[in-house]
Amino acid sequence: MLYNRKIQEKINKWLFKDEIIVLNGPRQVGKTSILKLIQKELKNNGIGEDQIFYLNLEKLEILDDLNKSPENILKYIKNKAAKNYFLIDEIQYLDNPSNFLKHLYDEHRSAVKLITTGSSSLELKAKLQDSLVGRKVAFMINPLTFEEFLDFKQIEDKIYYRRENIPNELQNKFKKLLDEYLLFGGMPKVVLTSDYEDKKTLLKNYVNDYINKDIRYIGKINNLLKFNQLIKALASQIGCLLNINELTNTLGISRRDTQSYLNLLEHTFVLDKIPPYNKNIRSQITKMPKIYWFDLGVRNQILNNFTDAPDRADNGNMFENFIYLELKYALGKENIFFYRTTHKAEIDFIIEKNAVVYPVEVKYKTFNKPAGGRALINFCHIKNINCQNAYLINLNLEEDKDKIKFLTFNSFLNIF
Repeated sequence: MLYNRKIQEKINKWLFKDEIIVLNGPRQVGKTSILKLIQKELKNNGIGEDQIFYLNLEKLEILDDLNKSPENILKYIKNKAAKNYFLIDEIQYLDNPSNFLKHLYDEHRSAVKLITTGSSSLELKAKLQDSLVGRKVAFMINPLTFEEFLDFKQIEDKIYYRRENIPNELQNKFKKLLDEYLLFGGMPKVVLTSDYEDKKTLLKNYVNDYINKDIRYIGKINNLLKFNQLIKALASQIGCLLNINELTNTLGISRRDTQSYLNLLEHTFVLDKIPPYNKNIRSQITKMPKIYWFDLGVRNQILNNFTDAPDRADNGNMFENFIYLELKYALGKENIFFYRTTHKAEIDFIIEKNAVVYPVEVKYKTFNKPAGGRALINFCHIKNINCQNAYLINLNLEEDKDKIKFLTFNSFLNIF
């Protein structure tokens, strides 16, 4: 069974335009399933089966044929009087995907529409060169949002998820599901697996295959021990400042290698770095970024820790990583910052949208009444910052106090 994804609405707008569609993202986040959903969408719009072709470049005979010449793709076409749609999985396996796509776009875009997937921005960056500027539109495919997670698990009460002031019984149900998400993440295959031990096995295989093998191969890493030690150190530091000097000294590797490994993890979609917010602020701000993982289940597997979220010392960090992912999926990574002065005044997230600044604090906590938030109030009083309200995301409380709005994890995105 195929489940719809939110990103489809954005992709579908480009299906009948000339531009090449490129779907980027880590392995096993559902890119191939989205190609199948695109195939269904094309058929719903009157495109015949004889005009749609799915080509998996992990099949060597197809890869070898297309490596010989881009023109070989035309051999698949049966209906030359109509436009034909080619859904090409793992485009980075081609020797020169940039020339392949450019040639077909320039010479045959009236007859051929290309929709492709790729699993590593590092590989694609090296192979999809500037020659495709103006010829392609790219979409990032991520693990499931929490709302998609509810869809995949077929939660009937999902219709109440984004609503405010829901009954305690429903809030507790969503909290229990949140704890599962914090533990096992949003990889589609893992979400669709009900047995907890099977979930762990899938995550273990994923870490072994993608993190330890594929990424190591892409980055041509020889010192696997140090690379794995770095990954484990980073997995334990979600929501924390990234101190490259400290990592270098702790692991006993060069700063150059540390930076190279970090860039590799970022460009293979495993790790996100977000910068500090310092616009129009005179007080001294830290220059270090903060780090977050693309999936909490993968992160917990790396640490080999599947203790239930309420019983963990790092549940606050996990909840913060969860909120970051929800913000990223909804608003885009480029709009997310954090705030921390050298005097350690800190706010988890600063969102900037339409010239309005939203300071957001995150607490994996059940509140009986509004409490805390001094840093939020102080931030909103900084001169030249258009901060209309501050927000504290928590597990249960929805209430206003001064300029702070207490919001639950299930409804906070409504403010945007």
